[in-house]
Amino acid sequence: MRKKSFLQSFAWVGIMLLLMGCFFLMFAIIIQIIPMNPGDVTVRYNGEPMPSTEASVSFFKLIFLFGFGTPALILMSIGGILFGRTLGRKKRNRKLIEDGACVNADVIEYAHSAIRVNGRAMNYLRCAYTMEGKTYVFKSGLLRMNPAPYLSQNKVKVYYDRANMKRYFVDIDGSLNTEICEL
Repeated sequence: MRKKSFLQSFAWVGIMLLLMGCFFLMFAIIIQIIPMNPGDVTVRYNGEPMPSTEASVSFFKLIFLFGFGTPALILMSIGGILFGRTLGRKKRNRKLIEDGACVNADVIEYAHSAIRVNGRAMNYLRCAYTMEGKTYVFKSGLLRMNPAPYLSQNKVKVYYDRANMKRYFVDIDGSLNTEICEL
C-alpha cells in the first residue's frame, strides 16, 4: 500500500475523465460496427414516417458518431491534460530532489487557498528562507491537513533549481521527523 501524503492529488480526476471518454468512444464505435438495414431505422418528420434508405442509415451512424465521439474526445483531452500535468509535476519534483539545491525554510503560516473541494477550503504552507540578504518565500502545493505538528524545528525542506529560484518544490513529506538539509 502506498504511503499517504500531505499533498492533495487530483490525478484521479484525470483518470476518471479518461475512462468516461473511452466509454463514450467505445459506444460510438460499436454503433458504427453493428450492421443496420434501412428497415431497422425509422425516421419521422412531423410525426410522419419517412422512407428509409441506405444513405439515411449511414447519415444516422455519422450523427451518432459525432454525438458520442465529440464528447468522448473532449473528455479524453481534458483528462489527458490533467493526468499529464500531474505526472509532469511529479517528474519535475523528483528531478529537483535529485539535482536541485536544498534549503531549510522556516514555516511562516498555514493558509487557506481560494480553491474549494467539496465545500472545504484547501490549504497550503508558506515558508521563507533568507539567502545572501534576500528573503525568498515558498508556497507548497495544496494540503490535506496541517503538517506543522509533525515538522521538526518548524522547518521544511525546499528544493530549488540553482539556475532559477522560481522553480522549487516544498517537500513536506520528506521533512517529517527527519534530518534537515545539509548545506
